[in-house]
Amino acid sequence: MVALALGLALGASTLAQEGRASEVVDLPEPAMDGGMPLMEALSQRQSQRSFADREIEDEVLASLLWAGFGINRPEEGERTAPSWRGSKETDIYVARADGVWLYDAEANTLTRHIEDDLREMTGRQPFPADAPVVLIYVADRTRMPEAPAEQQYLYAHVDTAYVSQNVYLFAASEGLATVVLGNVDKEALAEAMALGENQILTFTQPVGYPGQAGD
Repeated sequence: MVALALGLALGASTLAQEGRASEVVDLPEPAMDGGMPLMEALSQRQSQRSFADREIEDEVLASLLWAGFGINRPEEGERTAPSWRGSKETDIYVARADGVWLYDAEANTLTRHIEDDLREMTGRQPFPADAPVVLIYVADRTRMPEAPAEQQYLYAHVDTAYVSQNVYLFAASEGLATVVLGNVDKEALAEAMALGENQILTFTQPVGYPGQAGD
């Protein structure tokens, strides 16, 4: 009942996808103006591992996801971060208390992927579970078929790094805390997320408001 009420509150709809109902949430339009000047954001960029007990508002989340890998040139369908030969192979999954959601940059929506709260699996240390949002970066190898298999892993991680740096700069601009994590049991997390053999889980990135020292 709680999940249903939350879905209704967010204006979620249901649609048939792969034989089951998928919950889709429309995100607010990302803010394209304001924010901190680039050089100041670079001076403030840092990794933080303590998060306050405060949710990230939908308006902030929408802008965060757009900054990371949203569409900045709609007429061309191009993104805020580069990718290998324009493959756009990186998907952003959003882990929250209400499950794991897949970000659709074109539709500006979140689609429920898993109902379980998997935040504690997104890092080997305990703090990711405290973050209201953990971004899980997953590359789809089928979108870069021209790359040799061993290079697909390299390109996937490099492209994720571009996206995660965008998130770092947005976090600095908005007073959010974040850190990129590679020390993750990726096999266990990929299994929990029911990822396919052509999907590469690269990094995770908890995001939230900064916690107090000692939290």
